[in-house]
Amino acid sequence: MNRTLNSKLVQIFIIFIISVMTVVGVILLNSVFDFYRNDFVEIMDEGFGRENISGELVSNLSDSSHAKRNKELLLTYSGIFGFDSDRLFYILDMNGNVLATNAGESWETPEKTANLLSAMNGQTGKKQALGADIMDYAYYIKGETNECIIYVTDSLAQMKSLTWMLFSIIIQALLIGLIIAVILSFFLAQAITLPLEKITAGTMKISSGDYSHRLENSSKDEIGVLTRNFNSMAQVIENTLDAVNGEKEKLSKIIGCLGDGVAAFDAGGHLMFINKSARVMIGVHKGEEIDFESFCSKIDVPISPQFLKMSKNINIKEHKIKNHSEEFIVDVEFATFSYDKSETGFLAVVQDVTEKALLEKSRREFIANVSHELRTPLTSIKGATETVMMDDEMPESMRKRFLGIVINESDRMTRIVKDLLVLSRFDNRRMQWQSASFSAGAMINQICTALKTSAEHRKHSLECYCDEDKLGTMTADKERIEQVLTNIIGNAIKYTPEGGIIVVKAESIQQKKKEHLRPEPFIRVSVKDNGIGIPKEDLPRLFERFYRVDKARTSDMGGTGLGLSIAKEIVEAHNGSIFVESEENIGTTVVIELPLETGIESKNA
Repeated sequence: MNRTLNSKLVQIFIIFIISVMTVVGVILLNSVFDFYRNDFVEIMDEGFGRENISGELVSNLSDSSHAKRNKELLLTYSGIFGFDSDRLFYILDMNGNVLATNAGESWETPEKTANLLSAMNGQTGKKQALGADIMDYAYYIKGETNECIIYVTDSLAQMKSLTWMLFSIIIQALLIGLIIAVILSFFLAQAITLPLEKITAGTMKISSGDYSHRLENSSKDEIGVLTRNFNSMAQVIENTLDAVNGEKEKLSKIIGCLGDGVAAFDAGGHLMFINKSARVMIGVHKGEEIDFESFCSKIDVPISPQFLKMSKNINIKEHKIKNHSEEFIVDVEFATFSYDKSETGFLAVVQDVTEKALLEKSRREFIANVSHELRTPLTSIKGATETVMMDDEMPESMRKRFLGIVINESDRMTRIVKDLLVLSRFDNRRMQWQSASFSAGAMINQICTALKTSAEHRKHSLECYCDEDKLGTMTADKERIEQVLTNIIGNAIKYTPEGGIIVVKAESIQQKKKEHLRPEPFIRVSVKDNGIGIPKEDLPRLFERFYRVDKARTSDMGGTGLGLSIAKEIVEAHNGSIFVESEENIGTTVVIELPLETGIESKNA
């Protein structure tokens, strides 16, 4: 059931008054009880706390008629304790039996309350329970030979009388407050609803199209603010309608700046809009006339307007289009849209995915290369193993030769998998670095010394020019830097014909990491050989994964085509650079430049 604002306001005021009066009543009634309870306890504490009273009570315990004497004493000080017909005292033994009382002849044995039980246990009890019919106080007395309890009770008749009187006052105030609330809420509701009714009438005129209608406003309260805002809203709507055409133009500019090509055609196939990206991709000059059919012809997609109307939406993935000498790989989406209420137009969105397609091609080539690199040693292992298994009388020397093939190809597979795992860590930024400070020159000399035996085995001359004192201290992952240098020098040794000369030279240089920064100390390490060199067309692809200049030769040497890729990743992670200079039949030089402070930290890359 719908309720009016008037009835809601009346209900709110009534609930508010009832809630307030209830809270006030509860607080007042509790305050009265607390007052009487605290006053009773304070009077008892003060009375029994007097030395003359407590002393006489204790001294009377030595007399055989101590109950009678203590009764007389308490009656003597009844003005202090406030004893009357409502406030009575009982002198009890430790079992709760009444020895004397001022209750007259009609007294009854007191109930064993919590306070009385405390006194029977040798402690004064004075805690007042909420909701109890009486207030009580149990005072424990102990003499040299006897002990007893003085138990005081108060009937709370006066407190109940006052409480009832307060309750009556609260009820009267509540009724008066409700009457006032109903009257005030009625006038307040009228003050609110009348302006709202005017605003409602105004909104109906606005919804009917009369945007020039304005409401009269003379008040300065919230209703006046609402009225002014309503008039402002009507003005804004009127201005907004005028700005729609401007927004259409703005939207056209935004679409024109999109990287994806967008073209829109009307129901007759005539061009409504085409942005710059679409013109570039399909080769349409500015000002050139084009319709839907010629647009489809330029992107080599035979779609008719009738077919598109039936299909509503058409997607074409990785479609090749040519624009003069340039070729694009695009995703094309055709869709229909409505305009002028009943007309159906055609929208074409051309997205350039050339880079994405090339990346996908690289991924497929990478998978193919990995499969090929793993299949080759597996084939050799299988062939050697089958040969050994098929010939039980094979000579031992030949058996060892075939088993050596198995071991060598297994080691080759292990190297491939290990290198792939390292590259995977780089790709996923999970490479672990162990940063340390070390002498760069000492490290380079140590690597050259370790590789001299390998060079001499191939009858090479390995020359190392490295002044440890001039190179200084480097902060980097020493193991990874050693891996790079060992790989580069090892490649020079492996791929240089016998009797070659490999020269390793290390020097200190000054270089800027960025244009606006000061020069910083770098180390440049060059590894030069006089081997067969690398063809010029192969140089740009040297650092690609699995790329090898001479696959047959590198396969015989045990190469995986991943060493230079890993070296490049390590060097660049240390904010350095690596590049190759080579001339066919003359030799190759690999140059590595690393800052002394590489910025690498002992954490994931």
